[in-house]
Amino acid sequence: MPWPAYVSETFEAIPGGVNGPTDESLFYGPYNTLLTYLFPPTDHYMISPQFKRPPEDWCIDFITVFIVQKTFHPVFFLEIKPPGDYTRRSTRAAADSQMRTQFFDLADVVDLPVIHGVSALGTRLCLYSYRSGNNALTLPASLRMPKEGMARMTEVADEVKAMVAQHQW
Repeated sequence: MPWPAYVSETFEAIPGGVNGPTDESLFYGPYNTLLTYLFPPTDHYMISPQFKRPPEDWCIDFITVFIVQKTFHPVFFLEIKPPGDYTRRSTRAAADSQMRTQFFDLADVVDLPVIHGVSALGTRLCLYSYRSGNNALTLPASLRMPKEGMARMTEVADEVKAMVAQHQW
């Protein structure tokens, strides 16, 4: 099922198109709109942007992560990078490392059997899953929006909401 026009239009409105920007902040609004659609506030979900400073020995690369919470319990997260980061191995590796760190940070505080996270390199999505029962991190599948990325993001959101429904938060 396609997303509503207002979600797609936020991506289409990005200056320079979805493959042009080198400033990842141009994607913050569109992804926030998408997450709000997939995890509606009327169902008591909250989207919380987190801005993390890099470790001292790293170059300056602030990490912006959108954490989806249900009554302050993290249930999903999305990290945003500019589209150009997909073209270079080094920047893909750095994004992967940041995702793994995010999973390790959340593993002890998430009360769900599976934690889903997405690294968005522009509109190319890398979907990860971490299973707490066996400490297994599923390596990402790379999908492009709007085609397969839309369908998989919707499936993941539905999986998360089904797991959340099993809790009494």
